[in-house]
Amino acid sequence: MTQTEFNEAVIYLSNANRQTLIEVELPLTSQVRFENIYANLTNNHPLPTITTQAPYYVWPDGANKWGVELRLYFISDANLPNALNVLCVNNNRHGYEQYDKRINNNDFIYDLFSRGYVLNTQMPGRIR
Repeated sequence: MTQTEFNEAVIYLSNANRQTLIEVELPLTSQVRFENIYANLTNNHPLPTITTQAPYYVWPDGANKWGVELRLYFISDANLPNALNVLCVNNNRHGYEQYDKRINNNDFIYDLFSRGYVLNTQMPGRIR
């Protein structure tokens, strides 16, 4: 994705009609590393205090979870940029039926954090 395409994706996903939601699941062994990266990229935006439910779920020791899994959900329309569409899958996750698209690309979502996106629903005034 070029910088221009990324900027287009940032603008598209920041539209309130997208209802963009970002969540993370990770093993306890990755929590400190994730929190440090998140703090750095979001200028210390606070994480949810509850770590046992979405949007910030930390799996306990021994769980079958091997790494950080970031997911972005949104409602698309006919103006979905092609470069963003390439990253998407059709969403069929139970409990998330209101969203028709999902992105499971950690690198892309980390880049969004650096532009003002945060875990949970988005705060348009933060996005740049």
